[in-house]
Amino acid sequence: MSAEKADYTSVPLAEKHEEPQESKPPPGFGVRHLQALLLFISLSIGFSMRAHLSVTLVAMTAPGACNTTCAHLGHKPNLTNLSSADISSTLNTEFVEESHAENCVEEGQSRWNIYRTYRWSKPKQEMILFAFFVGYTSMMLPMGLIAQKFGGKLPICAALLVNGLLSVLTPWMPLIGGWVLVCAGRLLQGMAQAAFFPSVHTLLGKWAPLSERGRLSTYIYTGSQFGTVLAFQVAGAFAGSATLGWPWSFWSCGVASLVCCALMYRLGAASPADHPSISTHELAYITKDCNADSGVKKRRTPWKHILTSKAVWGLVATHTGSALGYLLVLTQIPMYMNKVLGVDIKRNGVYSSLPYISMYLITLLFGYVSDLVANKKLMSIVNIRRTANSIGMALSGLFLVGFSFVEDTLLAVVAMVICLGLHSGVHVGFHINHIDLAPNFAGPMMAMSNMIANLSGLAVPVLVSNIVGDDVTNQKKWQILFILFAALQIVSNLIFVIFAKGTVQEWNFYGEEDECNYILYLQLKRCRQPIK
Repeated sequence: MSAEKADYTSVPLAEKHEEPQESKPPPGFGVRHLQALLLFISLSIGFSMRAHLSVTLVAMTAPGACNTTCAHLGHKPNLTNLSSADISSTLNTEFVEESHAENCVEEGQSRWNIYRTYRWSKPKQEMILFAFFVGYTSMMLPMGLIAQKFGGKLPICAALLVNGLLSVLTPWMPLIGGWVLVCAGRLLQGMAQAAFFPSVHTLLGKWAPLSERGRLSTYIYTGSQFGTVLAFQVAGAFAGSATLGWPWSFWSCGVASLVCCALMYRLGAASPADHPSISTHELAYITKDCNADSGVKKRRTPWKHILTSKAVWGLVATHTGSALGYLLVLTQIPMYMNKVLGVDIKRNGVYSSLPYISMYLITLLFGYVSDLVANKKLMSIVNIRRTANSIGMALSGLFLVGFSFVEDTLLAVVAMVICLGLHSGVHVGFHINHIDLAPNFAGPMMAMSNMIANLSGLAVPVLVSNIVGDDVTNQKKWQILFILFAALQIVSNLIFVIFAKGTVQEWNFYGEEDECNYILYLQLKRCRQPIK
């Protein structure tokens, strides 16, 4: 049976076959748990490098740190009655002084001394923050196809290597090329990190049995919250340290990334069949559902089926709403708490991290509860996804609005803790719905939805610049911004609820030749039987 002539008409589409099949898991810490741990560490480090700049940038651009050499930036010389040579000399001097002021070079300070602050305007800071997401978005789909073709292990190793090297070098970048070179470095880091989510989804499709999908996936993806918490804590500590300073945020993340790259290369595997020491019992347990290829099989991605699926576009819509809200919180909350609530930089790192601690813990709870409900057949998979996603999008959006109306720092922190804690429901909502629909193509599907979501996320700095602008202490403008994003979350969740599905779609077996197909799975509950 060729890929072009594959017949899927016999594949049932009803929800009645979505419940996990009962099977006794191997006891103890298995190879699948080791893979989950490696992926958790990889995401933690990746998100640390992504998130710490929100706090570090506050220290890099702290006002009042420059001497009087910087103070006359913006002074306009009187060019009247000067000769052309004098005018040229004066303008050249002003250009040098402006460059000098932007880098805040103090008297007697070496040009290569990285311990300094920079006078970058709010738009320049936004460009630095979002350069990462430009690169991240541009490479998302190619990385998804690479993960589909070669497996998820090697793309993750490459991402960790590139990010580690660039992070170590970042403190010297503004000295060489100013804020533009910092943007370029972040752009490259984003391009490399585009491999993470498609690769993790590809690996989850092969390593996570349906009966453990909620727990393993949420455990792995809590790496994003853990890394964010760690980044805020470390960046706040380094930024407030008189002996270390903000460059150590980049260096610590860079070294950790390089170490993780070595561990992933040595201990990771692209699929259960590729791991040299996995037991027969665990291999059979992982592959018992027979919905994902046992090894790295080069299938042609069925883009026509994917792009015409209402269920896929439903999760793309809610993925977009989730990304917009999360990017707003990730990039703007440290600034909001500093400028509106008056939280100093040391406490900013602590307060900004508390919501992510909440998100980390509640994500694990969502994963456990979702598997418990599914395995006891209390709810269907699709209704579990709908319920969890509604909590994570609509309910958390209401608390986001409440956060913007609170003036007391403690109440604001509590509101944001609840907001992000509830938002963790999306991890057992749309986030793993790609694997429910097509585990064989979870990587490319995640790449597509994540690309669209993050491409839409580029609107965040535009909206922040146009609604808030440089008036960062005006709480009413921030309230308008937060209400807008909460509304987007609620509407996008409604689209997901309407179109969501929880069953394996027939095009998951596109290109089936030598593996069992879905009809044999339903009839025989066995796989690895060639179709003749």
